[in-house]
Amino acid sequence: MLATFQILVVTTLLASFAYWLLPARWVEGRRAVLLVVSGVLIYIYSPATLFLAVATALLAWALYALTRRHPQYGWLPWLIVLPLVLNAIAPLGDLIPFPAGSPRSVLFTSLTTLGMSFYTFKLYASIKQGLKLQSLPFREILTTTLFFPAFPMGPIDASQKFDHAALSRDPDVRRWAMGLGRIGMGAIKAYIIGGWIKSTAAIYVFGVPMDAMYDRGPDGPVQALLFAFFSFAYLYVNFSGFTDVAIGAGWMFNLDLTENFRFPLIAHSIQNFWQRWHLSLSKFITAYMFKPMLRRTGRTTLTLVVTFTLIGLWHETTVGYLLWGFGHGSALALTAWYRTLKRPPLPIPFVVRRVGGIAITLTFVSLMSTIANQPSNRALARYVLSFVGVHVA
Repeated sequence: MLATFQILVVTTLLASFAYWLLPARWVEGRRAVLLVVSGVLIYIYSPATLFLAVATALLAWALYALTRRHPQYGWLPWLIVLPLVLNAIAPLGDLIPFPAGSPRSVLFTSLTTLGMSFYTFKLYASIKQGLKLQSLPFREILTTTLFFPAFPMGPIDASQKFDHAALSRDPDVRRWAMGLGRIGMGAIKAYIIGGWIKSTAAIYVFGVPMDAMYDRGPDGPVQALLFAFFSFAYLYVNFSGFTDVAIGAGWMFNLDLTENFRFPLIAHSIQNFWQRWHLSLSKFITAYMFKPMLRRTGRTTLTLVVTFTLIGLWHETTVGYLLWGFGHGSALALTAWYRTLKRPPLPIPFVVRRVGGIAITLTFVSLMSTIANQPSNRALARYVLSFVGVHVA
């Protein structure tokens, strides 16, 4: 993992130098630098994934053209999720012949499932914005799909982040240096802090590393709850760390990727949590799923439950993520309903309510995250049963 990160940093440095050597008027030359470097990196790790990414970008371009020609079929852009659905039913790597020796197992699954999840949403947003602007060049679609720092984990940005205006900016040495610092901050979070949580701290508390805890299962409800906090903390530093790397790399090319986290560990309600966690996904959900569905149903609570259940399955088609989506949607729906009630304020000091809200929210999201990320249905059942003192070997 660390060797992979070193390759990414060196590649970003060299690519940024090549990028800025080209004058601002050579926009397509700069774009070529981004596309060639991104394509080569993705191909090295998995030719199959590069093939699927380009094929999905072509599908997005075709859907844009069809929707623009036939605006009465407003559902056409959602067909961009077809590759994701097909991959969930039967892994595409087993259906399409690729060069001998192409990685297909753990790495291919990770890049395809996570990468495809993110770039399908990027492409949907690109189609919608392209229809609004009446313009969506394929080169912009391909750039937002392949841009290597954001490829596996986002943020979810539409292709307009890579348009002519974005790529024609003058060099900014200050932003370049800040980007390098942001990459370093991300590395500290993902590798140093994340590594400490995953191994040293976990061994001190549980006697084994976190990976072994997934295999062994917790001994009783206290250990299960502690494991939830540990696993969510690791998820946060890892996810936000790699997002920092993507944003920092973007700054080195003077590109503005969306900030994805705003101190989610101090969220005081589930609603406030989604105003702080994975902000590019929250923005996408609100604009393209929640609001359109709410206009059709007129029922906030139902829309929240259905939307987040679908988002859970978007992450991964497992029982754990189904429960994660349903749990978050139900919690948001319950919060929305409760806030409609006419009631006197609770006779509890503000500080107590705020601290209590943070504790309850952090406990809930940690439990949901740990349930979602169990490696199998058996492990999921074992984890849930541990809260009632039942240990399944």
